[in-house]
Parts: sequence; structure tokens; C-alpha cells
Amino acid sequence: MPDATTTAPTDPATLASAQTLKGEAGAWPEQAWWRGFNDPQLNALMDEAFANSPDMLAASARLKKARAFSGQVKAAMEPDARFNASIQETKQSLNMGFPPSFKDFLLDGYHPSTRITVEANYDLDLWGKSKAAVRGAAGQQKATELEAVVVRQNLSVAIARAYVELNHLYETRDYLADLKHGADVKLELYQARADRHLEPQDTVLRARDEQAQVAGRIAAVDGAIAAQGHLIATLTGAGPDRALRLTRPNLAPADTYGLPDDVHANLLGRRPDVLAARLRVEAQGQNIKYTQADYYPNVKLSAYFGLQAIGIPNLTNDGSDIGGIGPAFSLPLFHQKRLDAAYRSAEADYDLAVADYDTTLTRALQDVANAANGTRTTVGQVKSAQARRDSAEDGYQLSSARFQRGLATKMEILTAHANVVTADSALSDLKAQAYNDRISFIAALGGGYASK
Repeated sequence: MPDATTTAPTDPATLASAQTLKGEAGAWPEQAWWRGFNDPQLNALMDEAFANSPDMLAASARLKKARAFSGQVKAAMEPDARFNASIQETKQSLNMGFPPSFKDFLLDGYHPSTRITVEANYDLDLWGKSKAAVRGAAGQQKATELEAVVVRQNLSVAIARAYVELNHLYETRDYLADLKHGADVKLELYQARADRHLEPQDTVLRARDEQAQVAGRIAAVDGAIAAQGHLIATLTGAGPDRALRLTRPNLAPADTYGLPDDVHANLLGRRPDVLAARLRVEAQGQNIKYTQADYYPNVKLSAYFGLQAIGIPNLTNDGSDIGGIGPAFSLPLFHQKRLDAAYRSAEADYDLAVADYDTTLTRALQDVANAANGTRTTVGQVKSAQARRDSAEDGYQLSSARFQRGLATKMEILTAHANVVTADSALSDLKAQAYNDRISFIAALGGGYASK
């Protein structure tokens, strides 16, 4: 047997992250984390998706197959017993070296040879080959169960993000409608002044172009709202008509999440993708043990008991019983190259599983670091955007007051109002980002999963 050449999986303790992933007295997310958005329609969409999505069906099928394979491997360890019965017209050759005097005692012609036996075989598994197969299959089954959890989490994240974007599109349309109203009023004012020869006609044309641009943006957003509804319908496993029953989202404000104090110690136990990848490594390790056993002798215990006679009526006569019991020994000869190739292939599968685990592990840490950093960044941006919005509102109120005293024109009020709408739109963009940051944070922390 060749020397082992496998690569050990990365020890999480060697990946420095304690400084980046500092606890912030945050809480681990709940399993049904989307209920924190307090939107019954979103809750219903999640239930529909978990019941009807093709992704969930595929995950369920993979899990069913893994469980069946694990059961099949376990059954292979049990004694193999079977019942056999046969009847065959046979003729004995008279020229098999028997003395001429014996030929008179031999049956001539065809006669029904009957045989009934019960056979049993049991692999003693001296080198642990069957045990390795069972452990490997059990590990693969558990990994598949965890991957089904990952599919569910990914689906819930996709629906939540799509729903947040739908909410953002509706808010964008509101702001555009405000801008459109302002553009309509502005065009009327310019047209009235132009009619009195107080404004050049090109000013009216620019105002009309501005009005048309805003109308075009509204039409584009209406189309995006419809397309977003179709996306949500697809994610739930429904047809596009499901989008027709969607109402405007009503999401609760996005709370700011902080890292749990024990994030550095317990993160990996909360990430089903990391746990599944680790189980794949362990399963491939069992596959190496399974392959190693092929280098050693195989010993089975076999037994059979039954009846055999010429002619069915003779089966029950005394002396028709037959039987045998004893070990069977086999050792591969001249198979060294084939065995070495199989062993190296098993090692390669193990190394691939290790590489996948290492990648999943480092990306899990990256996910949490990015989510925490993104949340902090967005919080600061929201504060700045809110300050700009407040300033725009103050400017609008001042312009309104000046207009009431005859010190400002209607056009100045429209411009000040447009500044407020623009600030509201920018703030809405950042609030949508805050929702997405919250979703990313929850997904990075494992989506509410906790290993048992």
C-alpha cells in the first residue's frame, strides 16, 4: 500500500479573525428571522416557497437518496441469507472414468435433478471495510441534511431580498410621482409666463422635456415592479399570475444588528455549509479506509443446508439432506496497480473535500466580516443622508415662509420641494441597503441554524 499523501483540513484557530470579529452584545438570529420584518405577506411567501419551490423539492430528493444509500450500506453488513430451489432434467455421462462394473448402477438417460437449499453468508469485516462504508455513508447523509438547510436558507434570503427590492421600487415610484407633480406645475408656470412673453419658449421646451423624462422613469419603475413580482412568484414555485395578488410591502424598520459576544467561538457551529463541508471531509476519510481494506485478505463465513435428490418424490427420503459450513478466504493477486490507483483516487477525493471545506470556512469568516463592516458603513451613510434630508426640509420650510411673505417665487418653492424629494430618494436607497445589510448579517451568522 502506498504512503499517505493527503492534505489536512485547515484548523479554524489558525485563521486570525478575533480582532475583526469582535463581540458587540448582539444576538444570534432566529430560525424564522424574516418574521422580524413584521410583514404578513412576506411570511406567507416564505411558507409558499418552502412548500412549492423546485429548489426545496430537489433538496428533498437528494436527502431521500442519501438516506436510502445509507440504509443500503448498513444492510450490506447484515448476514446474507437466501432460499434457492431448482429442478433440472439432467443426464450423467457414463464415460467419466467409472469402472465398467459401476456403469450398471449409474442412471441412464435424463432424470429430474431437484435441489432445495437455504444459504447464508457473513462477511467478518476483519479490516473494518464495511464499518468504514457505513460511517462514510452516514456522514454523507448528515452532510446532505445540512445542505438541505442551506438550500432553505438561500431561498429565504433570495425571497427577502426580492421583497425588499419590491418595497424600494414602490418608494422610488412615490418619489418620482412627487417629482412628476412638481414638473407638471413647473411646466404650467413656464407656459403661463411664456404666453405673456415673460419667458422664452426654449425654457418651456426644457420644462416639457423634464416632465417627459420623469414620466419615462415612472414607466420604467412600473415595469420593474411587475418584473420583481414575477421574480418573487418564481421563487415561491408559482406562475406569474401569483404576482397579481401581491400588495405593496409593509416592512418594519430595519434594526441594526451587532455581532454576538461568542461569535468567534461559536460561528462555525452556526454555519450549516461549513458543517456540511467538514462532514464531507470525514466521509472521504472513511472512503480511504474502505479502499485500504482491499489490500488485505477477505474472509467470509458461508453455510448452506437443504435437500437434493433425483426426482421430486425422493426429496423427503432419508439421506437426501445436504449441507456445508466454513470460512471462505480470498486475497487479491497481481492487482497492485489497480489497488494503488483506487487508493490514490480516494486520496484525491479527500483532498478535493478538504479544499472545499477550506474555501467554505474562509468564505464564512469573510461573510461575517463583510456583513459587520457593511452594516457599520450603511449606518453612517443613513445618518448623513438623514441630515441632508433634514436640511432640505428646513430649506423647503424657509422657502414656504418666504413665499407666504411675498419674498420668494413659486418656482423657488418647487425647487426646494424637489430637493426634499431627491433627499428622500437617496435616503430610501440607503434604507433599502440597510434591509439588505440586515439580511446579509443574518445569513452570515447561519440564518438561525444551531448545531445540536
